[in-house]
Amino acid sequence: MRNLQNETTQAFYFSLGFYILSFVLKFLQVSFADVVVSIALLLSLLWVVLVLREVMISTRISNVQRLALLIFIILGNILAGIVYFSFLRRYVLGTSIKQ
Repeated sequence: MRNLQNETTQAFYFSLGFYILSFVLKFLQVSFADVVVSIALLLSLLWVVLVLREVMISTRISNVQRLALLIFIILGNILAGIVYFSFLRRYVLGTSIKQ
């Protein structure tokens, strides 16, 4: 199975960027802000699916931890993504910090 770690991270950062852009455009009352919100939601769905895939194929976590992470990621969306990519991903994947 192909490793999609970089694609997962990129999808999260693009989603975060589009969320920020959409909030700014909504605040400025730009007419196409709803389109940007839609793109942010689609990118958010993409990274959530990719993270759920990472969690499901991980051999380092127990089933209870897996279930807790799945619920956390699905319900927490962007906040959960920030926590996952900042603190939990290295543990789930079993990788060290990149220098």
